[in-house]
Amino acid sequence: MQIDKINEIFFKLIKLIFFSRIYSNFKQKLPLIPKGILAIILMIVSGFCFVVMHSAVKYLSQEIHPFEIAFFRNVFVALVLAPIIVNNGYTIFITKQPKIHIYRIIFNSVALICFFYGLSITTLAEATALGFTVPIFATILSILFLKEVIRIRRLTALILGFIGTLIVIRPDISIEIGSFLIIFSAFLWSICLIFIKQLTKTDNAITISLYAGIGLIPATLFVAIPVWTNPTFEQIVILFFISFAGTLAQTLMNSALARGEVAMLLPFDFLRLIWSALLGYTLFFETPEITLWLGGILILGSTSYIAWREMRLKNIT
Repeated sequence: MQIDKINEIFFKLIKLIFFSRIYSNFKQKLPLIPKGILAIILMIVSGFCFVVMHSAVKYLSQEIHPFEIAFFRNVFVALVLAPIIVNNGYTIFITKQPKIHIYRIIFNSVALICFFYGLSITTLAEATALGFTVPIFATILSILFLKEVIRIRRLTALILGFIGTLIVIRPDISIEIGSFLIIFSAFLWSICLIFIKQLTKTDNAITISLYAGIGLIPATLFVAIPVWTNPTFEQIVILFFISFAGTLAQTLMNSALARGEVAMLLPFDFLRLIWSALLGYTLFFETPEITLWLGGILILGSTSYIAWREMRLKNIT
């Protein structure tokens, strides 16, 4: 049994070395790819990685409670960030806005817990479509708290996005708790975006990510303890994969946004709905209804226009 384990680890190392060489060759050819095309490719791959992570969460939630999955997701993220802490020392923890970090951690913790639990009891495609509502909530909050001026076209986009959300959740039939939790998590995440926007004025991206990665551990551990079950070796591998896929997806998205405009990239994020529908049908035998596609298109159209409009306003000012 031990020999089989050693052989398995050996072949995994061989594969890792092989893929590292492919990555090295790909990295050398990156400058040859046009900036806009590269941004689109990164956005598409990022969306696919997000859906793969969500699929793994949904799959594992049949064996382990979503609260425990959320806890391990953050633990492994902290382990990934450990080398950064070692290289930079205590200076990486220095922040000029500790209260904002605390507020962000609180809202982010609840958002993550709600999303993971909602994902476990909602179809993959519906969860993806409802996740597109984050920019809509962010715009509403900006109007209420940042005193941004809204004109008729942005108001129309918000209304269309809201109609699209109603079409997806179908309140005329029933409002499922899973759909409500995902919408609530999107609302909380939009609040987190405002906090992050404030933090970027004084703190670097690594510090912001580090506080989020470590700060989410206590809250997720607190809710995971009552439903705790000791994971098997195979389950730990899947938990690590969830954390890795989520971190990779976020990194690729950040790289895409650094190379291209949000308004240009957001329509390609709609491919996440296609990936989720395909994986949901393949893995969980979920068949998305036509109303999901219609609502998803309205939500994406709304968020794309909002992003395009914000880009135009920034260029004007």
